[in-house]
Amino acid sequence: MPHQDIDQLQEGALVHQFFLLRQVESRTDKTGKPYLSLVLGDKSGTIVARVWNDILKKCPGPFVVGDFVGVKGQVDSYKQELQINIKYIETEESIRSRGGDLSAFDPELLLQTTPYDRQQLWQELRQLAEAHIQPPLSQLVLRLLDRYQELLLVCPAARLYHHPYLGGLLEHTWFVARHAQASLAIYPDLNPSLTLAGAILHDLGKVKEIANPAAPELTIAGQLLGHIVLGWEMVREEARAMEFPDANLLIQLEHIILAHHGALEFGSPVPPKTREAMLVYFLDDLDAKLKMMSTHLQSASGDADFTSYHRVLQRGLYKGGKNAAADKNSEK
Repeated sequence: MPHQDIDQLQEGALVHQFFLLRQVESRTDKTGKPYLSLVLGDKSGTIVARVWNDILKKCPGPFVVGDFVGVKGQVDSYKQELQINIKYIETEESIRSRGGDLSAFDPELLLQTTPYDRQQLWQELRQLAEAHIQPPLSQLVLRLLDRYQELLLVCPAARLYHHPYLGGLLEHTWFVARHAQASLAIYPDLNPSLTLAGAILHDLGKVKEIANPAAPELTIAGQLLGHIVLGWEMVREEARAMEFPDANLLIQLEHIILAHHGALEFGSPVPPKTREAMLVYFLDDLDAKLKMMSTHLQSASGDADFTSYHRVLQRGLYKGGKNAAADKNSEK
């Protein structure tokens, strides 16, 4: 059976193909029997899957995040969300070791990547810093971009919720920086160098927070410290190494990084207390939320006017589909 992209799967479809194992969690059902809750991925997105106890006995694994797995199953719908009810699952490595058929295995079909050219995004960020950020902030930003280029080209922006794919952090950073550049034309009294430097560096700590970019996991430092603290530390260390000459300007940049989640309950040790920090906070949140909405809409199934409830966004989303067009026609 040829590979079916996840974003094209429909309820009732049979699948017999390979996926990337993005998440795996052992759980128990209402009767106390163990089962596996999985998130499977390919280049088009992700889908939840279940390995129930009777199948788990036949296919015990082990299964580890980052494994390529061959799956047989059927697409079902649960609470308006598609999921795969797995009838058989085996790792690519296990299939290979027993001499099984791997003719349909193509890892390029399974790795989700930003749709943008990553080298071009990185070059445009660097050019933005060179052209629109004044020294000494420009030197600091360029040193950090160059130092972490290799990681920025692959790092996701998150494990799950927004841009959770290869190059996702670079894509997100590029959008936030472009939003910031556009906003400066409306608010010319903001410090443009400080705003753009904060926009480019606000999530830099994620290169140390997230490991295994193909199937993102949190590092120990990521779990114990988080990307906000890690990013602040990275900027401060680089500034110290280059003997950054303006202590007050550096503190304002560090404040943007520490405040970019907006509030203590969302992980920032301080709320935004400068206009530049407030702008970066809102632009970061805007890009993340719009990406979440786009992803949720793309994965929505069925003919209902609204998607299922999104736990992070705390709402269902309007699809603007056929029923909306019918409503407009009925008004004529």
